[in-house]
Amino acid sequence: AARVRRGMGGGPPPKPEPRMEDVPLIQCAACKATVRRAFHVAKTLRASGKGASEMSLLTAIAPLCDTSAEAGEWLHDYDMQEQTDGTVALKRMSSHGECGVECATAGAACQRVLDDVDSELAEKLFGDAYSSHDTLVAEVCGSQTAGAGLAKLSGNCGQPQPVAPPNRPVGEEFLRRAKEAPPPPPEKKKAKKKKKKKKETSADKSEL
Repeated sequence: AARVRRGMGGGPPPKPEPRMEDVPLIQCAACKATVRRAFHVAKTLRASGKGASEMSLLTAIAPLCDTSAEAGEWLHDYDMQEQTDGTVALKRMSSHGECGVECATAGAACQRVLDDVDSELAEKLFGDAYSSHDTLVAEVCGSQTAGAGLAKLSGNCGQPQPVAPPNRPVGEEFLRRAKEAPPPPPEKKKAKKKKKKKKETSADKSEL
């Protein structure tokens, strides 16, 4: 992903814009990643003991593709990588990254999936009939053997992976997020010394 520069006057950086023409190139991979993330969110919601209704699951997965929200931060870990056969892979990196154009493009591909099948996905997650995400991924995203899944989008997994046009500009390098410095330890309060009471001497007693 590209390094995001701060705006004029030191304000917050502008939100990176997705490269929409690249979305079909990574649509299959983005669909798989989105369904896997939704499966994880549903599993976490059930484990919390709060109860997972179909509506609560729909609400929980709604912000998954918003790269500026906490729920969409998982997309910051993905990088678009050009392959020798002309295709573009969407790879999860081993470290957190800054969200630039490629992260925003992955978010756009993710959002296309939810726009198309969010209700159906929430219904399937509510049914809790899947021991792993693999079957659910195939049903939603499709496969080369079974054809298109529920999400019948351009570049879905039931179609051959599209090849990038020869004049497509090469994407940015993945930029790892800088580690934040740990907060300084709290200052220890100095304990107040207790004043010792002066012992009475025999001379003091004689004066009484």
